[in-house]
Amino acid sequence: MAWAHHQALETLSPTRCAGCERVGELICDRCLEELVVIDPAQACTVCGAPFGAMLCTECRGEAGSCDRVLAGTVFEGPAPRIIRAYKDAGERRLAAALADILVDTAEHAEATADARYGGILRRADALTFVPATATAFRRRGFDHMEAIAREMASITGIPLLDALVKHGYADQRELGRADRLEAACGQYEVVADVSELRILLIDDVITTGATLNSAADTLRRSGAASVDGLAISRVW
Repeated sequence: MAWAHHQALETLSPTRCAGCERVGELICDRCLEELVVIDPAQACTVCGAPFGAMLCTECRGEAGSCDRVLAGTVFEGPAPRIIRAYKDAGERRLAAALADILVDTAEHAEATADARYGGILRRADALTFVPATATAFRRRGFDHMEAIAREMASITGIPLLDALVKHGYADQRELGRADRLEAACGQYEVVADVSELRILLIDDVITTGATLNSAADTLRRSGAASVDGLAISRVW
C-alpha cells in the first residue's frame, strides 16, 4: 500500500531536482557535478573560506571560537537553490542528501588534508547543530539542522546531542556583516552536559562565521573540550 501511495504521489506531483527542477531525483547528477567543492587542503581552517591556507582575506587569520571550520561547497550555482528548497520550500526529504554531503565533506578532508582536519569526524564524541529560533521553527514547521543532524548521526554513529537553544528573532540573511556579528552575541544557551566532549557543530551556510562562532563559544564556556564547525556551504 505504501508503494502504491508513493507511486500515486509521484504521478500527481513527480519528484524534481531542488537545484534545476529536472524530474526524477531530489538532487540530479548534473547539479551534484556543478557544486563548487572546496578543497580542504586550501581552505581556511578558521572561517572555512575556500582560499585561506596561507592567509585568508576574509578573516585574516583572526582566531574564532571554533577550533577548526570546514565547509563543503561554495554558496553558488545549485547550492543556494538546494538549501532554500530544503529550508524555505519545505522539501524535508533533502535532509538525508544534505547529511550525506556533510559526511562526504568531513571524510574527504580527513583523507586528503589530515594534518589540517584529521579527526574532525572520527574523533568527535558528540554531534550537535546550530538550532533554529522559535520563530523560525514555527514558520517552517521543523528545525532544518536538527533533521540533518539526526540523519548524520545515523550515518556515522556519532551520538547526537541536542545541546543548544537559540534566542532572538532576526533572520540573519537580511543583515550585513557588522549587524550579523552583533546579533550573534549571546544568542545561544547550552541545555545539555557538554563537559570535556569533543563536539562537531554543524550548520547549513557560513556567511561571516558569526553564528557558528557564537554557538561554539557558548559550548566552550560550558565545558566542551573542543568544538569543530562543519557546514554545507560557504558564502564567498
